[in-house]
Amino acid sequence: MVARLPAYRSCITHSLAEPAVALALQAEANTGSWIVDRDLLATLEGHPIWVDPDLAKIARARGHAATLIETYRRHGLKLFDHLKGDFSLAVLDRASERALLAIDRMGIQPLCYAHPAPGVLVFGATTDSVRAHPAVGASVRLQALYDFLYFIDRIPAPDTVYEEQSKLPPGHYLLFEKGEVQLKPYWRMPYAADRARRKDELAADLLRHLRAALAGSLDGENFDKVGTFLSGGLDSSTILGLLAEAAPRPKSFTIGFGVEGFDEVPYAKVAANHFESVHHVYYVGPADVVAAIPKVAEIYDEPFANSSAIPAYYCALHAKEAGVDVLLAGDGGDELFAGNSRYRDDAVFDHYGLIPEALRKGVIEPLLNGVPGLNRIPIVRKLRRYVSLAKRPVAERLTCNNIYSSRSPEAIFTEEALSAMSLGAPAALADEIYEETASEAKLHRMMHLDLRITLADSDLRKVSRMCELAGLRVRFPFLNDAIVEFSATIPPELLLEGGRLRGFYKEALGDFLPPEILAKKKKGFGLPYLELVHTYKPLNQLVCDSLQSLKKRRYFRGAFLDSATDRLHAGGLHGLGGVVWDLMMLEMWFESRAMS
Repeated sequence: MVARLPAYRSCITHSLAEPAVALALQAEANTGSWIVDRDLLATLEGHPIWVDPDLAKIARARGHAATLIETYRRHGLKLFDHLKGDFSLAVLDRASERALLAIDRMGIQPLCYAHPAPGVLVFGATTDSVRAHPAVGASVRLQALYDFLYFIDRIPAPDTVYEEQSKLPPGHYLLFEKGEVQLKPYWRMPYAADRARRKDELAADLLRHLRAALAGSLDGENFDKVGTFLSGGLDSSTILGLLAEAAPRPKSFTIGFGVEGFDEVPYAKVAANHFESVHHVYYVGPADVVAAIPKVAEIYDEPFANSSAIPAYYCALHAKEAGVDVLLAGDGGDELFAGNSRYRDDAVFDHYGLIPEALRKGVIEPLLNGVPGLNRIPIVRKLRRYVSLAKRPVAERLTCNNIYSSRSPEAIFTEEALSAMSLGAPAALADEIYEETASEAKLHRMMHLDLRITLADSDLRKVSRMCELAGLRVRFPFLNDAIVEFSATIPPELLLEGGRLRGFYKEALGDFLPPEILAKKKKGFGLPYLELVHTYKPLNQLVCDSLQSLKKRRYFRGAFLDSATDRLHAGGLHGLGGVVWDLMMLEMWFESRAMS
């Protein structure tokens, strides 16, 4: 028996006490499909890849959801050994009174869930879809607000902005059995440095995997409807070059700004000329930013304040207007091949540990902290910060550069809000992810932390939702499973060979990319929001109005918000940095949900 059921992007509830609940929804019109086969219901969204040729044959003949049911019957919870690609899935097993949810290894496809009553599981692709169910509440999780500012612009999995909901982390499955929820990993980044192979062999393999991944991203697509984001950086330039091999005169899209230090148009043009693409450039102005802010705030199902979402949106929108249906994005390269500056810079803190403990604790620290008046000397302040950071666990050190480094939480949040917050929870989450890495190498652990906190929780959400807002699809070739697994075999010392970020990668693609791109410093589609806030009155006013409106929610101290507003009116932020942007996007999100 096969029946069409609504996609769980809108909302599906599965009640083990009343298994007919899901079937009762089949009359609702929606996109996507569920497959019903005797005692099993299943759905599978995204771009799954079946490892077993027999399962791949079934998928071609009967579709992915039917193949998921067959794989579940054959292998049960071992089905993840036979499934790759980007996906989210659900299997409802009425005979065993069990529900299984899962998302892909990198977290490209999201999935949220709630457990509002015994025997009841509600799940959907967004918190909005789960919240739509009448059994699920929508209480703001105050801890999430603290975490949102700790991690600068996002709420990392497994938490959501709602007390009643959670979301699956990458590479995890949820098993709902006997009324209980179990969340477990089915995959971890398989770090295992291969030092037996020569560097040139690894380099050849990298190019082979990249070409195969690009081909997979183009499978079934009309090449005339495919384009690429192009910042002029390593990854977007690589994707453009690979696309140019497959489709002559590919389309590329770049965002420019009229602000010095943010405009990457010249580098993008170098890559575009080198690979002979049909190149499109759109300059984002301050009026564009103001116009986009409400749209951006509304489409995210949780508060999200990565400001580069706005240039990503205009890049995708411009591509859509140029006839593109699918954009290829270069996200993931830095987290797989060691491209973030903190991987190299963090090594300076290791030097402090080389100083004998007696000298550190008996002389240096008492001198820095105990002599009155020394804090007025700039070099002493820098030394104090250095020592403070050097003494912290690595994961905390990598994630603690936020508003709390210059202001105490007590000065930001109300007493009522603070009473519901654990100030150590974000650092504990970062440390947990760092420590669970399947490698003892510090570089691997830092990259693994970024795969979760930076890539899955921020960058992928940013690009995916902005493409959705623009009305097109996005693919991430660097997150192809073969590339991910291959990257885990490259020895850490090669990844940062000679102290160079992306050392191995740059050498491997030395004959493929233009020399200007290989030498370019990383930037991306960064938005010059601070410059715009200071110089464009409508944006300045929007931020100020949002900060004042946020006061009514009684989460933040009025004095803190008033101080930020006063400084904005005066044309200076004095240490507040980008937090005003985060708070504005938070309030705009609240307003988009009509939350009091």
